Amino acid sequence: MPESKREVRPIEITYTCDACGQGLMNRAGDMDPQSGDILHRCPICDHEQTFQWRAYPRIEHIGLEEQL
Repeated sequence: MPESKREVRPIEITYTCDACGQGLMNRAGDMDPQSGDILHRCPICDHEQTFQWRAYPRIEHIGLEEQL
């Protein structure tokens, strides 16, 4: 299949703490290769939460014509 190109823009994806509703969760460890779990911690209230296969914050790219 031939290459194709299109313009994209970066977007930041964050996750707001479920406990305090203020802090943005930050990755606090490496991904467990068995389960895909990644530990995160809130910098405001120290709440810990695990996400599978997703790390926050992260940057993704979307096409210029795409909506958020």
